Amino acid sequence: MEAVLGIIVPFLTAVLIILIVFLSKAFKEKSRNELIAKAIEHGKDLSPDLFTREEKSSKKSDPLTSALVSIGIGIGLFLALYFFFGGFKFAAFGCIPLFIGIGQLIAYLINKNKTEK
Repeated sequence: MEAVLGIIVPFLTAVLIILIVFLSKAFKEKSRNELIAKAIEHGKDLSPDLFTREEKSSKKSDPLTSALVSIGIGIGLFLALYFFFGGFKFAAFGCIPLFIGIGQLIAYLINKNKTEK
């Protein structure tokens, strides 16, 4: 029974996280629509800003910063798992974000060279 739970719980957790995020966005959108409907019913003037979607962040993401952060997370995770669990067996999971960051860095350098020409 414990082995089955050990396999099911991580997947169930991921599904629950996705479900919670989806439902929170749906409830936020529903409350926003109800606010607009009530304002229209009472004859209030609505600002055009109310109909535009909210942007998550006003600053643009920098691909170089993203690549370096991923590389740093990968190295830190690799070292932590290596020293705490005593071997490469678990530390290899740190290679995933490390290689993602290296891939992002290579893509940044390739695109940087293309835009300069």
